[in-house]
Amino acid sequence: MSQLIFLLLVCHVLPHGCEQAQKRLKMTVLYEVLCVDSVNYLTSLLPVFKKLNGYIDLQLVPYGKASNEGTVCQHGPKECKGNRIQDCALHTDMTQLEKLSYVTCQITNRKLVTKIDTKCIKSSNIKTYITKCMGRNGWSRAYQKQSERITRMYEFDQIPAIIYNDEFDESLQDEATDKLKKSICRAIVETGIEEPTYCF
Repeated sequence: MSQLIFLLLVCHVLPHGCEQAQKRLKMTVLYEVLCVDSVNYLTSLLPVFKKLNGYIDLQLVPYGKASNEGTVCQHGPKECKGNRIQDCALHTDMTQLEKLSYVTCQITNRKLVTKIDTKCIKSSNIKTYITKCMGRNGWSRAYQKQSERITRMYEFDQIPAIIYNDEFDESLQDEATDKLKKSICRAIVETGIEEPTYCF
């Protein structure tokens, strides 16, 4: 209770400081589960995100170059199923770090991509949710429809596509994927957030 009162006093006296603390970089990653470039990017993102988690609102969108609400995929039916499984997982109450950890765990092992496995999921409740979501009357198709809508908002040539603060810039994609830490740190600063120590 005393911590809450202190925080409210700080926000009252220093409102700009509270606004600064609440501001975060919105980062969207459009990817496909069987795309090698997506796998490489997401596995590289995980250690950086562990350090910058508090500065980023991360949205992972497993759709990529699919079509027909996720029923036709660039790398075949297995990818469609894998995208749906991950979309279900991304709609659970896991933290954003847990979601990214799950995604990278699953896509780095091709045998797990189309399975609702226990290796990458620590909670039995999460596994139950994904199983229901993937069932005949589940929500995976609706989630893929939503992912299609988000993906179609942007014009991109390559997957993964990285979007900062809802703005896609094709010219920055090489830096976003090849110099991942530098790109994210710059985007954080350009969002109006003080540069994190990790970025120095």
